Amino acid sequence: MIKIIGSLLIILSSGLLGIIMSRKYSIRPKELRKLRFSMQMLETEIVYGATPIPYACYNVGCKSDAPWNNFFLAVSENLLKRRFFSMEEAWNQAMHDSLSNSYMNKMDKELLESFGRVIGKSDIDDQKKLFKLFYTQLEHHEKAAEDERRNNEKMYKSMGFLLGAAILIILV
Repeated sequence: MIKIIGSLLIILSSGLLGIIMSRKYSIRPKELRKLRFSMQMLETEIVYGATPIPYACYNVGCKSDAPWNNFFLAVSENLLKRRFFSMEEAWNQAMHDSLSNSYMNKMDKELLESFGRVIGKSDIDDQKKLFKLFYTQLEHHEKAAEDERRNNEKMYKSMGFLLGAAILIILV
């Protein structure tokens, strides 16, 4: 009886480990979709509402989901408290402070960082084009994240249970 319980615990614990490892592949596409939604709100605030960027970021931060609420609130705070001399510096510092625990990969962060370099440096028509270009690039990242999720999520879950079975065979 103890062997059966121990065997089940080994298989279940390794299976749960596989599920935990696969979780990062399902969270990244959700974060990218939330980013798209937040950026659409930012576009509305800046382009159509003619709201200054610090206040637009604050408004978006109040309406967004994690981790984007913290990010936009940090950008707003950095700009309003004049901690930095440029929008790019405030944007990058907010990325560093609030996105360290996100599941975004290096390419996603580079896309967001490149957007921060050019936001607020042109007229409204160019801002519209900038947002449109950002959405196009973000769409490619979302598709890649979804493909990666499809490929790896199932593999990690299966590998967790198979690893538990292999350990059990070795021990028995």
